Amino acid sequence: MSRASSELIQLRIALISFEYAGVIQGGGLGTYMRNLAAMLAGRGHTVEIFTALDACTEAHTPGITVHEIPAGRHDFAMRVGDMFVARHRAMPFDVIEASEYGADIKEIAKCAPDVPRVVKLGTATFIIDAINAEYTPWWAKARFTLGGLRRGRLPRPYWRVVHDDDDEERAVTLSADEVTSCSRSLLDMTARSWPIDLGAARVIPYVYAPAPGLLAIAPDTRTHRIVFVGRLEVRKGVIELARAVRRVLAEVPQARFRFVGRSVPRPGSGEDLQTLLERILGADAECVEFTGGVPYERIPALLADADVAIFPSYWEAFGYVCLEAMAAARGVIGSSAGGMAEIIEDGRTGLLVPPRNPKAVAGAIVALLRNPELRIAMGRAARDHVVTAYSADAIGPLQEASYARAIARAKARLAPRAALVGA
Repeated sequence: MSRASSELIQLRIALISFEYAGVIQGGGLGTYMRNLAAMLAGRGHTVEIFTALDACTEAHTPGITVHEIPAGRHDFAMRVGDMFVARHRAMPFDVIEASEYGADIKEIAKCAPDVPRVVKLGTATFIIDAINAEYTPWWAKARFTLGGLRRGRLPRPYWRVVHDDDDEERAVTLSADEVTSCSRSLLDMTARSWPIDLGAARVIPYVYAPAPGLLAIAPDTRTHRIVFVGRLEVRKGVIELARAVRRVLAEVPQARFRFVGRSVPRPGSGEDLQTLLERILGADAECVEFTGGVPYERIPALLADADVAIFPSYWEAFGYVCLEAMAAARGVIGSSAGGMAEIIEDGRTGLLVPPRNPKAVAGAIVALLRNPELRIAMGRAARDHVVTAYSADAIGPLQEASYARAIARAKARLAPRAALVGA
């Protein structure tokens, strides 16, 4: 605790995350942890990452140590708790950061309560469940209810959000010394269900350093290709995008679409999303390519082959893929619901469309394809914005101030116990 000060100091920081980018399974949280670790190490801090995913590509980065834990999602929190305590006893950490999702630090909070804890909101399970429920077919809900009645009980509808006091994600968040969020939208949405102190919580965007390959892409392209990058899941707006394809082709017949990402089951029905999308597309499927999941290294080339990148999510906490497309100087279309509305300045660095609106999605795509000058100008402005607003120089001081607050609050939290021990 004695290291806390307003000056830049070297800290020993533990990052706890089930997923960690550098592998194909890593998602937004994993990408954040990878970028955060690199930024902190670059600013002179010592970082140890505790993860369940193969992260060997980062293992030898100066200032970063990766601990790979053989665990699944269900037992990661328990296993990481044991390893963390052993490492903390050997070389004490100054501060921990983890997401609320999965409650990865629930055991650490019990076994090492003296270590300052920062929880970075990433999108709690109850929010994801509520979004997925919007896409659950009525017949799936009816089948679930009837099945319960046949067994002699009325089941609790899984599509209705219930905020239990024993929600572990809620517990680790409310017990944290510092709560931060990647976007104001996510913080406000979470605080509507959990009693988070909005006066003490902070919005700190994810740090992002564009890959050189993205910055090397020429803004002036004429491919007439539209690309979506992300998991094929309902909350990403892929159903609405598929329904917009016919409208776009009617206006711009040479347009071609590419969906980049692995397919996941539709909530309720369990149907594979790519199968569903192909059925929606019908004869227009010949103008659409599905690549499946691809290594991160292929993303720059896929963006370079597109004029427009679109992310019409039902709701998004932040949107790293949006930043990547902006860094590539693409014509970017994002959802007006959630964190992408805080990244994109509508009409200057991209376009925003309302969620679940295929007509609006098609209109935005057609507008950018028909006006390449506007699209290229937006792409240049988007690249300039991303390079400065999310850089380590911009985000690093905010992150360090967050850790300093957590350390100070933990000291105050532990003071009564220290006084009792002293007495």
